[in-house]
Amino acid sequence: MYFGCTFVLLFFLQREYKLMQRFILFSFFVLLVLPLKAFEFDVEKFEMTNKVYYDGIRTVRMYPTRDPMGLPIVRLGGGNLELHFDDMYEGAANYHYTIIHCNADWTPSNLVKSDYIDGYQEYFMEDFDYSFNTFVPFTHYRLRLPNRDMRFTISGNYLLVIFEKGAEYPVLTRRFMVYESFTSVEGLVRRPTQVDRMDTHQQVHFRVNHPGYVVPDPQRDLHITVMQNQDWRKVITDLKPQFISNEQLIYEQDQMNSFPGGNEFRFFDTKNLMVLTQNIRKIDIDSIFNVFLAVDPIRARSRYVYWDDINGMYVVRRLDVKDVHLSADYALVDFFLESPTPLPGDVYIFGELSNWELQEEFKMTYNPERFAYQAKALLKQGYYNYQYVTAIPSRNGQKRHASLDFTEGNFWETENGYHVMVYHREIGIRYDRLVGYRYLQSQPSNR
Repeated sequence: MYFGCTFVLLFFLQREYKLMQRFILFSFFVLLVLPLKAFEFDVEKFEMTNKVYYDGIRTVRMYPTRDPMGLPIVRLGGGNLELHFDDMYEGAANYHYTIIHCNADWTPSNLVKSDYIDGYQEYFMEDFDYSFNTFVPFTHYRLRLPNRDMRFTISGNYLLVIFEKGAEYPVLTRRFMVYESFTSVEGLVRRPTQVDRMDTHQQVHFRVNHPGYVVPDPQRDLHITVMQNQDWRKVITDLKPQFISNEQLIYEQDQMNSFPGGNEFRFFDTKNLMVLTQNIRKIDIDSIFNVFLAVDPIRARSRYVYWDDINGMYVVRRLDVKDVHLSADYALVDFFLESPTPLPGDVYIFGELSNWELQEEFKMTYNPERFAYQAKALLKQGYYNYQYVTAIPSRNGQKRHASLDFTEGNFWETENGYHVMVYHREIGIRYDRLVGYRYLQSQPSNR
């Protein structure tokens, strides 16, 4: 009887094992043999820029690995980029990602995905974890590019798209660049020589060297982009060389290459919410941390004063934790800008913390009883740079841009970073190659 029962049990186990084997083999066949159709968005419905489409997605950052303040640019065939963001919605979502290749002007290039992607044309985000020991719960997502599932094969501009299956709009989009070192860039940031810009602007003079790399028509084939700090709204594009010499292009125009200097960014540090640090006057807690910053004065009519900043960026930080992305908490930060009278135009808090945009969340309200502008923003623990700007209508009246004229001022002495990108549309190819990149920084020796 005992051996008979054992035989029957082994028979059923063996049959179940064979059924499971067939299921696994069938699943493997479906994944590898059947064609994978990439999910396509209508690019007319969203912007080819850095943007978050879901209100519950916060603290979106993309940067080179081990360089959290770096521009998201990497050399083709070397280095990685990391994307981090927090999902404040309950539970884990089924997020996917893909990339779109773009021209030098950030319009979609005339390529199919197989022209620039090696591997899957889309894939799901598998690296996520839940917050640990925080008052505000969230799910943190990470993505590294390139990875074993998706690799880019050509240089140029790219748009990373995070999406949910079946959604009309993406969750978020992020720009990044992949470059090749066919050219080299050298340059300086200097004080302008024009009288009307001498005290308020900075000039970026640079040269593009291309020994051994043929550029038949530099005036038409090359596209130059110069960006101040990491603000994509402060760019100069399509500069033409002033002089063309043997294997060198010189860009030293006095007016075309100039930017408003701005001012050094204000800062605060919330890496430790148990103590008061510089520029923080009070911290309390109920169901969430509340951080009250020191009173900020208007600096537009003051003299320039230098201090170290990180050019408008921020870094997530918390003391004495293993993983800051999971353990850094969120806090309501109270901003307070003194102003005897209301300023012309709406006032906003501005920097990477606002995605370099005039966001409604960072719009300030004037309090006539306290003669000041006030606002609260939910921010993750870390070290932050910020400025106050006013929204000024553009010349055509359709858009508004951020102005420092009434709040921070513009000074030629300000320390800024400039990113120079060299694009080349070769004869016979259908996309703009990024053939050179250089980061320039204004320093006292260059003035």
